[in-house]
Amino acid sequence: MNLAIVRETFAWKAKDHQGREHSGTQVATCAEEVANILRTQGLYITSISQEPLLQGEVDIDREEILTSIAHRKVKSDDVIAFCQQLAVMLDTGVPLAEALEALAKQTKQREFKAVVQDIHTEVCGGDALSQTLARRPKVFPRIVVSLVRASELSGTLPLMLERVSHYLASERKTVREIKGAMSYPIIMGLTAVIVTTLIVTFVLPKFAAIYAGKATALPWPTEVLLTISDVLTGGWMYWVPSAFALLVCSFIWSKTTTGRQWFDWFKLKCPVVGPMFSQLYTTRASRTLSTLLAAGVGVLDAIGICRDVTNNVQFDRLWHDMEDNVRNGQAMSDAAFSSPYVPSYVASMMSSGERSGRLSQVMDRVASFTEEELEARVKKVSSLIEPLMILIMGSVVGGVAIAMLLPIFSMSKVISGV
Repeated sequence: MNLAIVRETFAWKAKDHQGREHSGTQVATCAEEVANILRTQGLYITSISQEPLLQGEVDIDREEILTSIAHRKVKSDDVIAFCQQLAVMLDTGVPLAEALEALAKQTKQREFKAVVQDIHTEVCGGDALSQTLARRPKVFPRIVVSLVRASELSGTLPLMLERVSHYLASERKTVREIKGAMSYPIIMGLTAVIVTTLIVTFVLPKFAAIYAGKATALPWPTEVLLTISDVLTGGWMYWVPSAFALLVCSFIWSKTTTGRQWFDWFKLKCPVVGPMFSQLYTTRASRTLSTLLAAGVGVLDAIGICRDVTNNVQFDRLWHDMEDNVRNGQAMSDAAFSSPYVPSYVASMMSSGERSGRLSQVMDRVASFTEEELEARVKKVSSLIEPLMILIMGSVVGGVAIAMLLPIFSMSKVISGV
């Protein structure tokens, strides 16, 4: 069965390396696809706008839709191994098409194997490697496409692929550290909620039958727990749909502009973990900027990619100001100095790099330093969160147990009704 998907026509404006303006229209599913196509042509995008009156229908069959979904299943480990192995093969003199064919044969992950086979077919058909990668934004990040395109122009594809693999490996290490620091409190919190709910829902009602009908008033903690138990067991048809509706509404709100702004602000301002996220974005941006500038990627294009890797609305103001400064002939570091999320030493080092003409080398030093700081901060956050979560979980579960047993400590009075 064929499914029809309507693609929109987008009007775009861009500049080339000589500063000459270009404009045109492109039929695509989204603005990101248009941007990827233009970047493969070496253009710097100034604006992309949707033209709903100029729609073009493209028939896309079910197989193409499933392929798009399969791209999301490709892991970063597969992409890193692909870049490393391709770099080695090209460096030893193996032709690109032959190297891609060998990689397609030896790749075991089904979805990524299909991706490599398609890339091999397109390269053999005359497409540049950067063009084939740009068609798969769910698999290959925008920075990979930009670096490969720059290497094709300079003839340094093996070296650039090695740099790409190093960049992606560093990103993977950083993400794993953050996930490791956040997974423990999440697991402990969920465990505390589940255990408390089970006790209040199934265990406490058995004690309520013992306490029922006694004249002596129960301790207030026990009364509170009994009330909660009654609500959970007797009113589940109300609170379960309400909780589900609240989760759905929160999810939908988080996708709105206001909701995303609030969540992004909260990630940066939240006690304990807020500085960790701020350090993460600084590290990512420094590493990305260093890698791109060293490869010869244009400054405006590099700033746009930094916006993608930070993916935080609060940082968008920083990148917007940097773009304006570059277009107006001002220093990028001026925007960094005025941003509340960029450490002053990072802004000072960026300014020094701009003045000396060694911005890529300076940002590489910044990335190394901030990465070490991030590792130390992650360890510090983990050391703070672990005992805190144990204390919270012990207090909750222990408080429930004590509230259940308080009447038993005065059993003679409760049972006799004296």
